Amino acid sequence: MTVPLASVASDTAATLREQVYESLREALTQGKFAPGQKLTIRSIGNALGVSVMPVREALRRLTAEGAFEMQPNRSVRVPLMTRAKIVELRDIRVALEGLAAERAAEHVTPEKIAELQQLALEIVAARERGDSAIDRIKIREFHFTLYRTSGQTTLVRMIEALWLQTGPYMNLLFPAYVRGRRGEGRRRLIQALQAREGASARREIADDIREALTYVADLADDEGVIGVKAAR
Repeated sequence: MTVPLASVASDTAATLREQVYESLREALTQGKFAPGQKLTIRSIGNALGVSVMPVREALRRLTAEGAFEMQPNRSVRVPLMTRAKIVELRDIRVALEGLAAERAAEHVTPEKIAELQQLALEIVAARERGDSAIDRIKIREFHFTLYRTSGQTTLVRMIEALWLQTGPYMNLLFPAYVRGRRGEGRRRLIQALQAREGASARREIADDIREALTYVADLADDEGVIGVKAAR
């Protein structure tokens, strides 16, 4: 399977290693990898246009963060989740992302509101034409534009770490879960931000995450595992 990554380039080895790491982080959080997908170090290096050394180091870091599992023959796999693990990650995300949304309501500007409104429109447009790849990218942009508005960089980094693990499972929301959803929750969220109603902003984000990840958790098989065949 082709790795959907953009090539990277750098003048120094240290910067190159960081670019490879950040490129893989972004791909994971955008749902560009599927649950259980196997990748070789060489295929990732070819996709990024780099040697295997910076890829190997990036994968070691991401494995330690729970985003990949090391496999034989110089390969990695996106971990298969259990229902219990998804529920655990869901509850943590609800708490942290709800807090970020509440703090964002305290700092949001008219310019940031306009940016979120534009992203919300782009999500709807992607959904109407059935473009799940752009849909996932714009969802990530919407959420992290919101979270960075909180001004709490440590909190945002913690949220990013959680998305590393749940990002691949965004794929399982398409097409059934998103069908008929046209962004009413995002509209209410933006209204809460405009009114600086932090508690309402927290509630809208919490409901969004809870509903989506509960849907994913319910795709588990009889053994409680959520895998490649879970999409329906």
